[in-house]
Amino acid sequence: MSVPQDHVVAAGLVGRALAPYGERPAAEGVAALTDELITCGQKFHDALARTPSQRRPVGAFEALAEWEYFAAVGPLGSGPHADWNHARGLARIIRQMMRALEHAAGASAS
Repeated sequence: MSVPQDHVVAAGLVGRALAPYGERPAAEGVAALTDELITCGQKFHDALARTPSQRRPVGAFEALAEWEYFAAVGPLGSGPHADWNHARGLARIIRQMMRALEHAAGASAS
């Protein structure tokens, strides 16, 4: 079974965002990464929202709600540390949405 290209791209973004704090990019890099995470994450959010609720795992409902909040509110606080933590939060939610979509795909294949 091949992995969809969106999942490959998302996994790369998530990996960059969840890198150790010592590997945090400069402010411009964090801003660019956050933009990429939001673009990618919105695709996963939309796909998960279109998935029939009976095929979604329990964590999917929380991931959808968290995404809507985090994407709308932005960083909590100001400065490079708040921006980096926001990107990391988005990455964790994307990872959760990816797992939920994989679970839903497995449920429909059975």
